[in-house]
Amino acid sequence: MARKPNIVVIMTDQQRADVSRREGFQLDTTPFLDSLAAQGTWFDRAYTPMPVCLPARVSMLTGRYPSATHARTNHNGGDAFFETDLYEVMRRQGYRTALCGKNHSHLNADRMDYCFTLGHHGGGKDRTDDDVAFDDYLASLRMRADFNPAPYGVEVQCPFRAVTAATNWIDGLAGDADPFFLWLSFPEPHNPYQAPEPYFSMFPPETLPATISDESALEAKGFKYQWLRHIGEAAFPDYAEQLPRARSNYFGMLRLIDDQVKRFFGYLDSKGLRDKHDRDLSLGSWRLCWRVRAGTQRCRVARGAHSHPVCRRWAGCCGFR
Repeated sequence: MARKPNIVVIMTDQQRADVSRREGFQLDTTPFLDSLAAQGTWFDRAYTPMPVCLPARVSMLTGRYPSATHARTNHNGGDAFFETDLYEVMRRQGYRTALCGKNHSHLNADRMDYCFTLGHHGGGKDRTDDDVAFDDYLASLRMRADFNPAPYGVEVQCPFRAVTAATNWIDGLAGDADPFFLWLSFPEPHNPYQAPEPYFSMFPPETLPATISDESALEAKGFKYQWLRHIGEAAFPDYAEQLPRARSNYFGMLRLIDDQVKRFFGYLDSKGLRDKHDRDLSLGSWRLCWRVRAGTQRCRVARGAHSHPVCRRWAGCCGFR
């Protein structure tokens, strides 16, 4: 009987689909992910059922719309209504299951074999002194952009810690006959927008491509966009001054994430896990989904908030869109 494939779902949080070379963006933010997309299937018309984190993650894990799950905000995961979800399906199929990174769904740690949870202020198990200090630094930013390089280096960044937890867990499965299912979920590039060197200096603010729109378009765009600008400025009086550095840090964080995905795949290669068995590797974003709803009369949210990068990669496949 053929061995079941190991399955890895990699997600990011708040990643735009159009800020990569594969989509024609000027900056090379995700070279490794672009190479995976070229080797697999790149879904360039993937839309989320909800541009809010928890409802979209519940939808991804249950295959149901937010209108069916009843999870419609970032705060009511306990209300999620479903018959079964992806983790239960994997368990029934004999998989060992894990989450390394951001959860923010209906799942609890007791639903899986291993859970290493991170958020926008860090977290996780067995933190080092530097991890603790870095987490305090994240909280001190109060979701703002940092105009200086993040302290403590790359090793304390959440993507690095998530990949380390994932590889340690897989190492612990050595000799286990069961296949594994891993949700590797990065809390970034969500704010607070921060990046250590060399990523902080990789995309200087003065060299960034112009934005598609700016505050001059607010009058034409109407109340919803005007209100978003208002609450941004209410929270951060220096909102306009933060934007260039926030964009720079955001793109730097994308490259950091790209390097950590590359590190993870290097680990899989070193263990013979990419080619030894057929497997299904999916790469996506914070709001992965499979149903197109944008572009209809009822959709009044910008495409950048609904469209997310999704690709699928598996052994022996060839690239296409």
